[in-house]
Amino acid sequence: MRYAKGAEVYMPTGEKIGTISRVVIDSKTKDITDLVVERGGVLRKDEKVIPVGLVDPEKEEQITLRETNQDVDDFPDYQTTHYVDVDQPGAGYENIEVAYWYPPLNPQIQMPMAGVFHGDVPEQVTQTETSIPEGRIAISEGAQVVSADGSHLGNVEQVITDSERNTMTHFVIGKGFLLKEHKLVPMHWVDRVDEEKIHLSVGAQLFDRLPDYTPPASL
Repeated sequence: MRYAKGAEVYMPTGEKIGTISRVVIDSKTKDITDLVVERGGVLRKDEKVIPVGLVDPEKEEQITLRETNQDVDDFPDYQTTHYVDVDQPGAGYENIEVAYWYPPLNPQIQMPMAGVFHGDVPEQVTQTETSIPEGRIAISEGAQVVSADGSHLGNVEQVITDSERNTMTHFVIGKGFLLKEHKLVPMHWVDRVDEEKIHLSVGAQLFDRLPDYTPPASL
């Protein structure tokens, strides 16, 4: 099974849910645990975390969920935003005086009323958290791939898994713009993973010796 950025996800009825924005993996086993699916349009978007076990492995032509008694809205949001009192530990606003500059600083505009105005610290601030459990990593769309010697090799475009076990076997790296080059990288070359980068255990010279790869069209 291939999971590509922007790949469409469907219900068993054929109804489109949304598109993949992130793939969630177990940081130790490198198994895929969940898909983060983006829904909505330009004005309103949200992201739902859907267990990869719900993907039907028999339908390789597109990502389709199995029959389930859950509605898409029942799955957890990838991010949740809530208000936190500024006097709570970790809020980061203790003993800070707020100052506002008016108007916005522009050295080419002379404003006679310009100056610094002081205000009160807000009583609450917003914090955003994800619903991904500790020990799992949501690989962002286009995550960078870095060699053991620190070279930027390209960006992740597709993740390839064993459909029966949902274990990552390879991932496709793209590099370039108009004439993009692709490489198929085995998962055992991965040293560690975070949300924005995949770090390989091999150097750039060995990576360059991989044959060029032509990925199939995105799902």
